[in-house]
Amino acid sequence: MEEKIHLSLKDWLYNVGVVGFINILKYAGHEEEIEFNGQEVIIDSKVLENFEEKYFNYFINTYEKKLAWSKVVSYRNKIEYFEKENYSNFDKKAFENFNKYIENLKKYLKSNSHKAAYELISSDFPILEKEKNIQKIKLKKNESIEDRLEDVKRIIEKIKEVIDFYSLDEVKKYIAAKNVIYTIIKNAWNGISFLNPQTKEKNIYSDYKNYFPLSTFKYLNESKEKYKYDCFTCDNKIKKMDNDLGFLNATGFDTSRKTSHVWNFVNDIAICPVCKLIYSCVPAGFTYVYDKGIYVNANRSIAEAIKINNRVRMTILNDEEMNSNTTYRAMITAMSESINNSSKYELSDIQVVRYENEKYRFNILSKKILNLINNSKHELDILIKAGYKEIDKYFRVYEEVMRNILNNENMFLLIHKMLILKLTKSNNALFNGRHLLAVININFEYLKGVGEMKKIEKDALKSYNGAGYYLKQAYKDKNSENKLNGISYRLLNALKTNNNGMFMDTILNCYLYTGKKVPKFFIDCLQDIETFKTIGYAFVSGLIDDKNNNLDGGDR
Repeated sequence: MEEKIHLSLKDWLYNVGVVGFINILKYAGHEEEIEFNGQEVIIDSKVLENFEEKYFNYFINTYEKKLAWSKVVSYRNKIEYFEKENYSNFDKKAFENFNKYIENLKKYLKSNSHKAAYELISSDFPILEKEKNIQKIKLKKNESIEDRLEDVKRIIEKIKEVIDFYSLDEVKKYIAAKNVIYTIIKNAWNGISFLNPQTKEKNIYSDYKNYFPLSTFKYLNESKEKYKYDCFTCDNKIKKMDNDLGFLNATGFDTSRKTSHVWNFVNDIAICPVCKLIYSCVPAGFTYVYDKGIYVNANRSIAEAIKINNRVRMTILNDEEMNSNTTYRAMITAMSESINNSSKYELSDIQVVRYENEKYRFNILSKKILNLINNSKHELDILIKAGYKEIDKYFRVYEEVMRNILNNENMFLLIHKMLILKLTKSNNALFNGRHLLAVININFEYLKGVGEMKKIEKDALKSYNGAGYYLKQAYKDKNSENKLNGISYRLLNALKTNNNGMFMDTILNCYLYTGKKVPKFFIDCLQDIETFKTIGYAFVSGLIDDKNNNLDGGDR
């Protein structure tokens, strides 16, 4: 009788693997073999048949548009577009993209991973010889694109041969699998199976099969009565201590070399083949974009974890303007859906795991933070294209705000930095007053959530900002606009040092100079530091903002 695979939610990394394992099975059409029961799931072991094919198929189809294989074959659409119009639409931009494609094509075709895949393909197509005959076309002085159009067509014919070869099912199977190994799977684990540099098995599918599903199937169908060791993760009996967690990036360690990591230098960390298979599916539980990944550890039930992370995945992979903001936006979309569906039960804290710079970063999203994110969706959308440059590095305001939210920190430091940049290096400040006010509004919501901002309303922030703008106009009317920078510096210095006395002295002098009435809301600056800084930064942002400067931000 075939054994059943019993899985339940445990630690965050195992949970990622469970979700990834089920994602692979569901994509392969095994929904009927999966029985959900809250935090547990029971799966028929027959799903392990040809699991290596299901494993790679999931990654290839999920991330297909991001793979080097896809970048090679997708140029066919452009070729057909040119041929349909008899190349009358082959303009300067098309010529530049043509040469750029050739540059990338040659890099892909000659890469070590693709060369290794060629050895597994039965076709005798001389791909490396074809690569040598495909060269970029350079225009000589006084030479036009029309003069070299026949050469372009000749090269394109050779490119079409390469695309036809790469479009073969067998070629896609191995080339795309190599792509996902080094762009997706390697983010989670390394050093064993096909990621072992010393592996003797060249076929990556066979290597994975022998190392994971085959050993799991054998383990499930053997007697364990005489086994004396326990799996570190699931407590099932195991025969030997030869399977450890050392292959997992940023979490596991080599138990034979790092004995100091375990109690009394005696290793007790070993896992069963089932858990090892589950951990190999961690990359299918995470959602990756470039060098970053995200997983929402919603552990109320396995079904909920799958649902919310699939929502994150769909949002990320369907985003046409994919950048480092994408993972945060996807998380917000999924979080909002979770909040909207939480009327049946009280919203619980959620752990978010982010993979950045080859490390895992953890944040606990409390009910207050979840509500903050949900209530600030409009302001966050405003920030999507806002950014700034600092020491030759580009920062996205959206990403910085989300990082502060996840770390449960206020935005005063970010607001101050943005205002200083606006004053000193306006060319590096790729945002405007609307973006600044959005950050101030989000910060207001954050402070309100932690028990501050009891005596002022969010709607009043616009009037504080407007007061700064109208004071600036008053200085312009007196032809004294040159004094505004100095005034702004003094106000910002007072805000940074929490000196409301210096701030109020400067404000009173300004209104005395212009002959305008001092707004009553400045009295609130004397209440507490958070109120003082909120009113002050809203006012200064209006004082220094140029309404026509960088209206739409400056996302790269």
